[in-house]
Amino acid sequence: MKRYFAIIAALALLAIPAFALGRGTAAMPLPARAVLEGGLPEVVESHIAQSFPGRDALTGWSLAIRVLGGQREYNQIFISGDELIPVLDPPLDYQVSENTGAILEFASQSRARVYTMIIPTVSAIRQQSLPSFFLGQSVFNQRQFIDQVYAEMLGGGVSTVDAYSALLEHREQYIFYRTENNLTSLGGFHLYHALGGHLDGMARPSLQRYDIEHVMYGFFGDLYLRSPFQNARGDILSIFRYRRTPPREYIVTIHRGGQTRTYHTLFPLHKLDLEGREMDIFMGGLGAKTVITASSLPFSSNLLVIGDHTALAFVPFLANHYRTVTLLDLSQVGEEEIYAVALDIGRDFYNQILIAYSIETYMHYPYPARILSLLPQPGEYWEY
Repeated sequence: MKRYFAIIAALALLAIPAFALGRGTAAMPLPARAVLEGGLPEVVESHIAQSFPGRDALTGWSLAIRVLGGQREYNQIFISGDELIPVLDPPLDYQVSENTGAILEFASQSRARVYTMIIPTVSAIRQQSLPSFFLGQSVFNQRQFIDQVYAEMLGGGVSTVDAYSALLEHREQYIFYRTENNLTSLGGFHLYHALGGHLDGMARPSLQRYDIEHVMYGFFGDLYLRSPFQNARGDILSIFRYRRTPPREYIVTIHRGGQTRTYHTLFPLHKLDLEGREMDIFMGGLGAKTVITASSLPFSSNLLVIGDHTALAFVPFLANHYRTVTLLDLSQVGEEEIYAVALDIGRDFYNQILIAYSIETYMHYPYPARILSLLPQPGEYWEY
């Protein structure tokens, strides 16, 4: 009863903005039969969409009515307080098997050391933020899934990195954005710290070595665009600069869409002035192939990272330990990028190879399996 009273009260409030936006068109009557038989939130939203002029401006009101009516999921996103938490669909078994098999085959033929890191989502790490009714349902166990995949890789020439524990330990911190489906810079630092215990020659780093700069407040990301919940709290975009005198110098070259761009910084902050490009302050955004060259570092090792959007959170930290770090997004790469990276693998340019994907990508997309395209093709790229 309270639920319906709240909805009716919210509907009454719609009379004010509806009148203000009115252009002389009469609203359609609310279908009483449907209301009495239940499904009121859906009826109200449909009624708004069909009846009121300026209905785009009323989208937030429609969503507010659904929330008042008890709905907490909208467009596969949970609304929890001021957070938006994406829903994770169950894994596609055939896709998981294909991705795992491809990584094992790649590792068996690679002369460089191969590492794999599967990154859990916010719904697994911050379960305390999920609605109680959701936790009472059968929830997909991300920890169990990652452990099973890692068990299959055991003895297959792949070193696995426990991203789950690294994030769970700091779950009370601001490690996931509230309105963007990605890790914050702090979340990326904790993954970087976990990698420091695995990647050869890289000691576990300290947060005290970084100056933290908050470059934007009130950022609203992709989750907010999919679920325009007005009470969502804007995010903070922060960058972590390695504290060293003189400052370290980097050249970032991005290959994307047949074009090449070069930045002389890990954080091109001018992107903040371009609408819809705020997340591109991290290495210029995710390209098909991104090469970071640390021109002022004494290191000689080269790292290849094969991953997705989550890499933007932790790759800037890795740049402090290698002569070059190459980030490859196999969902975007064309033949030219494939050829160049395969050639580098064949001539042992990379000392280490990190395959790092969000669990969502690993379970549902074939991109990790495309790593096989980087294997040597006798007579095509090189000869051993």
